[in-house]
Amino acid sequence: MKQVVCLLFVAICLFRSNGLSVVTDNSMHNSTDIDFSTLDTKSVDVFRQLLNQETLIRMTLVKNVHVLMKDMVSLQQSLVSAESEISSLKDTTGREITELKKELQSLKFQNNKLNDEITKCNENIFSLKENITEMDENHRVFEKQLSDEKRKFERNTSGVLADLKIEVRYLSTTLLDLNKHTLQIDKNIPELVENKYMMISERVNDSMAMYSREMRSTGRKLTTALSDLERVQQSMAKSLFDDLNSTVSSVEAEVKKVEYEQLKLSSTVSSLEVFRMNVTNNHCGLSTKVAFTATITSSSSSWTGGTLVFPQVINNVGGGYNTGTGIFTAPMGGHYVFFVSVQSFNTEEIWVDIVLNDNSQVRTMAYDQVDNDYYETGVNLVVLRLDKGDTVWVKRYKGKGYYSESVPITTFSGFQL
Repeated sequence: MKQVVCLLFVAICLFRSNGLSVVTDNSMHNSTDIDFSTLDTKSVDVFRQLLNQETLIRMTLVKNVHVLMKDMVSLQQSLVSAESEISSLKDTTGREITELKKELQSLKFQNNKLNDEITKCNENIFSLKENITEMDENHRVFEKQLSDEKRKFERNTSGVLADLKIEVRYLSTTLLDLNKHTLQIDKNIPELVENKYMMISERVNDSMAMYSREMRSTGRKLTTALSDLERVQQSMAKSLFDDLNSTVSSVEAEVKKVEYEQLKLSSTVSSLEVFRMNVTNNHCGLSTKVAFTATITSSSSSWTGGTLVFPQVINNVGGGYNTGTGIFTAPMGGHYVFFVSVQSFNTEEIWVDIVLNDNSQVRTMAYDQVDNDYYETGVNLVVLRLDKGDTVWVKRYKGKGYYSESVPITTFSGFQL
């Protein structure tokens, strides 16, 4: 429609420019119809100027029409592009409207869901309001009970405070008396300490004296026992030797009397001579002693080992004691006597066993559980039957440490009967 209107406008403009003239008052006149006879020279000049102006106006109008035609063509092109844009916009708008409708449906669904939830929330709010109302009533009841309890507590507290004031006054008096008594005790403490020190010193001196007496008595008893054992051993060896000599003499006499059995007797004599040599050797062995005394000349407050090793040897007849391991190995079978003496370090306690082939035989302990005395001594003695190769040593049972001096106090001894 717009294109038709534009074309009509252009046709009208062209028709007016070709058929109409401003000079002829919009009337169609042919130039040959003009009567020049009636015009003078001045009028001809004016007419010429008018014709020239009309020609210029027509040329200008033609130019404007061409320009307008170009504008109309560009406008038509713009209208075509605008129509394509409008069609694409319509398509895009249609899709967007469809999507918006879908979103509107989902929003309506969510709105309905939210309305349901709001209804439930309103119901919950109503129930909460009822609960809050009930809680307010309970709170008022609780406040009333609390106020009653508070008044009752204040009445009881007033009575308790009165009793506490009386007790405080009584305690103040007691503290004053206690302060006086403490001052008196502070004055008496040096004297009490001195008396306690004197008493402990006396007890230590008495214990040392008693220990010395016991050690001397034990030493005398051991010396007597050793002497008795030596005498018994010598008498037994002498009687055995005498018996053997008498037996050999009687056998020799019998051999001389029985001549008809000379060959048999000679063999018997030979066997008896061999037996005599063995008995003589055994007698010599009986005279050989096995004995040892091992000591420790240093002290330790933290020793917690297994075997108590005595590295210093006073005597080791028979070489049965090993100073490196602290173990005595019997060089021959027989009965042996073993003696151990151990002294605790300061207030520590120490328990030791005399062990035969990994089996504890006797135990001694050095500690004082009552008075917490210093440097206690434990001693014990055992008689054991040993085979050749049996081992005997001193093993820690419990406790720690031991005490000794350059003249040994902690010792381990043994000898064969």
